[in-house]
Amino acid sequence: MQKKIMIAGYGSVAREFVRLILSRSKGIKEKYQIDLLVTGIIGSKGMIYQSEGIQLQELVDFGTGSDALLLYSQHFEIPIIDPRFEGDVLIDCTPTNLENGEPGLTYYSQAIRSGMDIVSVAKGALVHSFKEIMLEAQTKGTRIKYSGATAAALPTLDIGEYSLAGTTINRIEGILNGTSNFILTSMMDDHLSFAEALQLAQQKGIAEPNPVLDVKGFDSACKLLLLSNSLLGTDYSLKDIKIRGIDEVSMEEMLNIKQKNGRLKLLATAYKKEDQVVLEVTPCEIHSHHLLFNVNGTEKGVLFETSEMGTICCTGGASNPKGAAAAALKDFINLYRIG
Repeated sequence: MQKKIMIAGYGSVAREFVRLILSRSKGIKEKYQIDLLVTGIIGSKGMIYQSEGIQLQELVDFGTGSDALLLYSQHFEIPIIDPRFEGDVLIDCTPTNLENGEPGLTYYSQAIRSGMDIVSVAKGALVHSFKEIMLEAQTKGTRIKYSGATAAALPTLDIGEYSLAGTTINRIEGILNGTSNFILTSMMDDHLSFAEALQLAQQKGIAEPNPVLDVKGFDSACKLLLLSNSLLGTDYSLKDIKIRGIDEVSMEEMLNIKQKNGRLKLLATAYKKEDQVVLEVTPCEIHSHHLLFNVNGTEKGVLFETSEMGTICCTGGASNPKGAAAAALKDFINLYRIG
């Protein structure tokens, strides 16, 4: 069966998604009986659209962003048009906008009204309007998958939704941001200050030029919020989470923890307390008995404490655009797979 794909946003994750389609489409068709056809890509300056399918190899060669879409339109002599929502699924790779969820929020609504399913690696719209989006999707029969928005390649949401289906989850605890974990690891193992470790992360392309969402804990908080609302039945927003980032961690604090054979991790935690669920993101001292103790560098990890299955832990996962793109491809396949 053929599935027509639209992509919103054409940054590094979307480009890696296109690369994966180029390299894996034949195998996906053979294994899952899904024929992938990318017909439209939306950038900040408009959309390229070809009903017969975009020439993906040529598109990849033009780079990323709206400039790549403009070059493509000039090369193939097709217009840049206003976004139109036609096809089977929208892949949302737009930048995270926590203030109003745009442009993803508008794209979600238009895709749902057009009868499209949605796969998202973007967090902005879901964090801003989770309940409203899910209600609209349910009303229209749209399916939404967003495991890539809850820790990229690390299968946090998948474990909770599938592997732990039917269980009682009492606690979720995770290292959900690879950038912050790299900085803390560098501070502890290489005796760098926060500023030095951040600079190193930026030089390696691990941290963004503006790393505020990562180092102040907001990225981890967004992922925790989506996990809690999805798996624990909460109806929270970011204001319901106690957030402290790593930007105020001192070398003195780090050395003191190291002398006690501990490690400092930015933990995102959701736990049940009496009749409510408490959400926190904060740097925590942990020791060797903790299942996330050896999660270092850019790796991430998550553990689930359940009443029936005990504690389940998963660690690793690539913290890069290719890992996030692979999560989107996995979600896409799981929407439509046969067998």
